[in-house]
Amino acid sequence: MNALTASAAAVFFNPDGEVLIVNPTYKDYWNLPGGGIDVDQGETPYEAAVREIREELGIAPAIGPLLVHAWITVPGRGAQVLYIFDGGTLSPSDQAAITLQQSELSEYRFCPPDGMEDGLIPPHLADVWQQVLRAHAENRTAYVPVRL
Repeated sequence: MNALTASAAAVFFNPDGEVLIVNPTYKDYWNLPGGGIDVDQGETPYEAAVREIREELGIAPAIGPLLVHAWITVPGRGAQVLYIFDGGTLSPSDQAAITLQQSELSEYRFCPPDGMEDGLIPPHLADVWQQVLRAHAENRTAYVPVRL
């Protein structure tokens, strides 16, 4: 059966330019904070990113524009759509207020942007990650198709 799933996330930086990543308890790889879009409730990708950040991190910073729309095709299974928004730079008070959703996340950390590909993220998302960094640096939106 082919299915379509949709998720939304945000990329956050600290003042040193490092990226906030989270370690889900139910996956093998680290992720950006975010999660599934509640389509049945009429939730938009932006609304999902805001909700997921609040649920996962316990903070509600302003979420900026869309950086990346990724379409990941999985032969025989369907596709996954990812929406990644710009979370900007977290203030010291936002960083201090982070409280992880214990049922889903075991830890978080800030990582140098070029360190994300060293086995931390799923290999098929390496190009998506590079496009997120480029889109953030160039203040633009990118479409990234991925075929597995």
